[in-house]
Amino acid sequence: MNKKVFLIGLGILMGLNSQSQYYYKDIVSNIHLLAEMANLKEQKIKLVTLTSFEGDGMPSDGFIIKRNINKNYRLVEAFTRSNLTGPSLFTSTFTKDGLLIQTIDSSDLAVNTSNYFYNDKNKIKSIQSHIHSSDDNFTNEITEAHYYQYNAEDLLQKMLIIKNNRDSCSILFSLDENKNISIEKDTKTGKSFYYYYDSKRRLTDVVHVNQLNKKMVPDYIFEYNNTDQITQMTSTEEYGSDYYIWKYTYANNLRIKEKCFSKERLLMGTIEYEYQ
Repeated sequence: MNKKVFLIGLGILMGLNSQSQYYYKDIVSNIHLLAEMANLKEQKIKLVTLTSFEGDGMPSDGFIIKRNINKNYRLVEAFTRSNLTGPSLFTSTFTKDGLLIQTIDSSDLAVNTSNYFYNDKNKIKSIQSHIHSSDDNFTNEITEAHYYQYNAEDLLQKMLIIKNNRDSCSILFSLDENKNISIEKDTKTGKSFYYYYDSKRRLTDVVHVNQLNKKMVPDYIFEYNNTDQITQMTSTEEYGSDYYIWKYTYANNLRIKEKCFSKERLLMGTIEYEYQ
């Protein structure tokens, strides 16, 4: 599996997203993660092992991901290693009620810590992140806080971003007729993301306008099965010139395989899951 595809896949597997769709990254991904953890707890899964294969079916050299879950399901440690990225450890901490309260992503070069806070309806109130990176020449510290605001109906209205305790901007959210988040707008850059849903209110598309040609470009496209599991995700590069298609297979309500295809429909790689 080539480096670009591996890194995209790794971000998906770890519940991360490098794009700036804050609603998708902070809210939607959090909901998916909590549902996944609840499912693992229900099925008494304590270890998840991922194995990667190249497009020709051969094992990916040096690849390993193991997710260890402690006995009360409040701590998950995901160890990742490949010849492309080196070793890293991603730790997630949960409350006794299953809410994510902290993640720590650590490697030889950087440590990224995020703390999650919730309102009395268990909706995200703020996310506060700190990145510490260093190499032989310098050390760098970055902080970023996201403060979410809701209306009287507890529907998302606004998010304030504060970077390094001084730079700030507001993200505004609009609702569609079904009270789903439909538009996310950055008030500083003017960039907007548009969210679309199916008749079951499942997110199907995340789209933005390409500033060069003023055309709508999809960032993500999702398809689902009858039990609301994502069976396919299309992930598009920033300018829409390239994209990858991820197809997911399930058994016993657990994801057991995902295959990544190029836009030419060539198999780029496969990841298989084993549960214990």
